Amino acid sequence: MATPRIGQRYRGAEGHSGYLLRQAWHAFRAAMDAALRAHGLSGAQYAALSVLARDPGISGADLARACNTTPQAMNGVLATLERDGLVERSPHPTHGRILQVSLTPEGERRLEAATPDVRALERTIDDGFSERQLSAVKGWLVEAASRLGSEA
Repeated sequence: MATPRIGQRYRGAEGHSGYLLRQAWHAFRAAMDAALRAHGLSGAQYAALSVLARDPGISGADLARACNTTPQAMNGVLATLERDGLVERSPHPTHGRILQVSLTPEGERRLEAATPDVRALERTIDDGFSERQLSAVKGWLVEAASRLGSEA
């Protein structure tokens, strides 16, 4: 009888929820990175562009919260996006120290080009599951984040 690969016995439906969640996240992140590479974007950059498309003019701190990252990490993402001409930052009209972030036309174009590949990944994940099953999984993910203190 063949010996299972290291960690294999933890990966099935009997595995621990935290381990399985981490395994799924790593697989999704690798697939996302590969899909976005063709568009010259990282996952963090795509997340920022997506949020800015829905909430133009938000601050870097609010963008960081929406993307589940730190303000410091978001500043690095924004510096790269700004350098590449995908976003622009401008002073808030009444709060001079706050910089508002907005997509440029090139940022909108890049987001629009990358989104179909991201949606295709999501369809790959969802394929073969009923709406009821997907709803249960999504509900579990939202509740897990809530129980662990995330606002996501």
